[in-house]
Amino acid sequence: MKSFLSQITMPYAEALNRKLTNSYLWHQWIWQSFPGKPDAKRDFLFRVDIIRDTVRVLLLSEHLPQNNEDYPWQSKSIADSFLMHEIYRFQIKANPTFRRSNDRRRIPLYQQDNLHDWFQRKLEAIGCNMHSIEIGQPQIEEFTKDGKRIRLNSVDASGILEVVERDSFTKGFSQGIGSAKGFGFGLLML
Repeated sequence: MKSFLSQITMPYAEALNRKLTNSYLWHQWIWQSFPGKPDAKRDFLFRVDIIRDTVRVLLLSEHLPQNNEDYPWQSKSIADSFLMHEIYRFQIKANPTFRRSNDRRRIPLYQQDNLHDWFQRKLEAIGCNMHSIEIGQPQIEEFTKDGKRIRLNSVDASGILEVVERDSFTKGFSQGIGSAKGFGFGLLML
């Protein structure tokens, strides 16, 4: 399957001016890059990072995004050979949670050992062994969507992984890891 990696950078002040203040609003803004599919299933992953006074948006998609207003996407096709290596350095912003059995509600994970186990399980599920990992402190992101308060647990991690099952890895790369992918989580940067 063909994939594209795209990037936009925008001054942080401009993002604030456009009221792009949370991951849900970024998701809506990015969705405009795929016109003509208002009811389609989301087929992209994204990540928003604030680096000094600049916002960087990374987008992994099956289709080439159309340019957004004053900020054109810088896009490149991902060669099939890129996913054929055995060892990768990785970075990810994830929403580590577990489902409570009695009400199926997602509960955020905060403790380092629980986070380590969560990342290890998720990487194993996509055909990888985790050689090393550094896990940042969980950050809470809160916003309102359709009048409902949303609270997400944002955790940045980086490390080294080894691919042991290629098909699962390729699928995991394109579909992302964990929950809340529509809110900017789960994009496995290699």
